Amino acid sequence: MVKDQDQLIAHFKLVGLGFFCSTADGKISTNHTLSSKKLNLKNLVKIVSRNAEDFVKLLDISKRLGLKIFRLGSNFIPFASHERFDNAWFDELKPILRELVPEVKRREIRITMHPGQFVVLNSPRKEVLVNSLKELMYHFWLLDELAVDENGVVVVHTGGVYGDKESAKATFVKRISENPWLLERLALENDERYFTVRDVLEISSVGIPVVFDYYHHKLNPSEFSIPEVVKTWGDRIPEFHISSEPQSSKRFGEHGDWVKVEDFVEMIKMLQGYRVDVIVEAKKKELALERLFYELNEYFRVTPKTGGLRDERKPKNSHSPQL
Repeated sequence: MVKDQDQLIAHFKLVGLGFFCSTADGKISTNHTLSSKKLNLKNLVKIVSRNAEDFVKLLDISKRLGLKIFRLGSNFIPFASHERFDNAWFDELKPILRELVPEVKRREIRITMHPGQFVVLNSPRKEVLVNSLKELMYHFWLLDELAVDENGVVVVHTGGVYGDKESAKATFVKRISENPWLLERLALENDERYFTVRDVLEISSVGIPVVFDYYHHKLNPSEFSIPEVVKTWGDRIPEFHISSEPQSSKRFGEHGDWVKVEDFVEMIKMLQGYRVDVIVEAKKKELALERLFYELNEYFRVTPKTGGLRDERKPKNSHSPQL
């Protein structure tokens, strides 16, 4: 038992953790936005500047927690793919992004993105495809401007089934073949309803890495092996996701406020000692990570030391991982 526990702790230490977009209370966020009626360059510069300032604060919170990955909000530049967005504004915003480059590099935290469900590359509707590609172009451009390396992926889901799952998968592959630039940063995640890990592994043969989502796999299981998933990443570090079901769910697949320590330990066992980064998709975000760290220390019967967040939002006895 002790040997198994020591091995599990060793495997845990190979996992980089992170949260997404904002603090749990939403006060520090990379998704501050504005209404489309107020969309103009002056207002846009203000909002993007605020998102940039909060981005640095969130990276600092991540550093204090010992985290290795952070998901940047897709609304960092609001309405960037909207028809009312003047493309000349991108050049006007570049100075803000240039100032961020050394800040991001200095903190050495991996940056990735995950656009909303409206990005559907296998949609039969031309306007949906056009808008999806435009949105992805913005995400790729933003990561490029921030000088994020090849580990900075943009994660999407396969999309809809449209009455024929195999045809839907073939359409996704076709869209990638028609737009090879997508291979630079795109990554594909299994979902909770339609496309299993096995499905996305089949699609990944076109050259896209697979993001394994533990919670989605529990809801929509299939047979696969972790080495198969890791192999799709080549020399890059795999990105995985984890969350747990809420105490009372309002909709299928909804994420809970916290991550159950049992779920996390089970995922660590699955990983077999591979070096991966894991986004914790719990609603309580950084607070969920702190609770997880404390519960892991309790689980392994290791006395936690004081650390973690030290700001006005947290009690003095907050904890970071000490396994």
